[in-house]
Amino acid sequence: MGNVKKETRFFSGTLMKQNVKSNYVLVVAILVIMILMCVVTNFAKSMIGADKSSADVTDAQQEFYSYLYVMASYNDMAQTALSYDDFEKASDKSQYEAAFELMNQQADMELSVEGLEQAAAELKQSDISLDTYVHQFEYTYALGQVKGCFSGEELDIEDMMNTMFEVMGVPADLVENMSEMDMTSMLDQMHFTVMAILPMLLFIVFASNSLLVDQVDQGSMAYVLSTPTRRSAVVITQAAFLLIAPFLILTVTCAARIISTFVIFGEADVLEIIVLYVGMYILLEAIAGICYLGNCIFNQSKKAMAFGGGLSVWFFIASLMGMFGSKNMVDSGMGVEALGIFNRLTLIGLYDIESISTVGTDSLNTAFIWKLGILAAIAVICYVAGAIRFQKKDLPL
Repeated sequence: MGNVKKETRFFSGTLMKQNVKSNYVLVVAILVIMILMCVVTNFAKSMIGADKSSADVTDAQQEFYSYLYVMASYNDMAQTALSYDDFEKASDKSQYEAAFELMNQQADMELSVEGLEQAAAELKQSDISLDTYVHQFEYTYALGQVKGCFSGEELDIEDMMNTMFEVMGVPADLVENMSEMDMTSMLDQMHFTVMAILPMLLFIVFASNSLLVDQVDQGSMAYVLSTPTRRSAVVITQAAFLLIAPFLILTVTCAARIISTFVIFGEADVLEIIVLYVGMYILLEAIAGICYLGNCIFNQSKKAMAFGGGLSVWFFIASLMGMFGSKNMVDSGMGVEALGIFNRLTLIGLYDIESISTVGTDSLNTAFIWKLGILAAIAVICYVAGAIRFQKKDLPL
């Protein structure tokens, strides 16, 4: 009898069904993890935003302090004992109104009882009690009345705090940088370059090994190739699974991110979110291409795992180390600038979250486009090279 005719040249539906059947539990598990991380990250961002908004009362604080200063000055001048505590309890506020009117005439201001009540109401929305604000003002007012016994310079509460931090070895500019840090942006960077990448890397490493080299190593590839299925159909079908499965996972995850963002925040920058997940998909396909190439080169699962899995682990660890060399981490005092070199030693460093975050703004940074282009080229080269190698190499069938 002649050789069996190889009818399936480009794609095997049977082989794809087998891939889905053997990997669907892993796909579902990774998908659930990705969705949960999206929701948790958005919830964490909402809590950070709530803390920031509750603490962002600078204008109300300054206005409140203006009223306290007027009361303190009036007390010195008229020998009275006006205080905010008495103001809040008093039913007759005419004495306070008189003090405010006097200051309005002397300093061209617009102070009133209603203005003080409004400033106090805004401060009450923060997590800090009004008594604490009043106590801080007392320190500020007291220090403002004296000068340093050695320097002769006026003392104030801000200088006292900066001096205290310097004595502790904490530079004043570091404290200022920490107060100005955008924690939501840092959380997004951690989510897209660390937390969301890890489960997808695990999926890619395990799924890619099960598609080719495991079957060669265990001998089941001999059965596949004994059917009317050419090697070209095998490599194309297995590559298609590595292209389609991550795409479906990230598509559902992207939709979950958009929906949860709308639910929690009431609005969402849909375009930016989509670009973030498109970029993540291209990055993951570059790494998947490397794992696929390793599976096509080696005939033993442990060697392919060492190649693709080893590089994937390195990319992740280098990205994690590089994150501590980012500007945000260095400015906060939690990073070291020298660690930024690791961002150049990992493919994840080409996934530029910072420039993607400018999508939809007037200051668009297009640097992410050419970086994603490099990742896409790596993916194409590895997939094509792997397919060619698998079709030409000798298999231990």
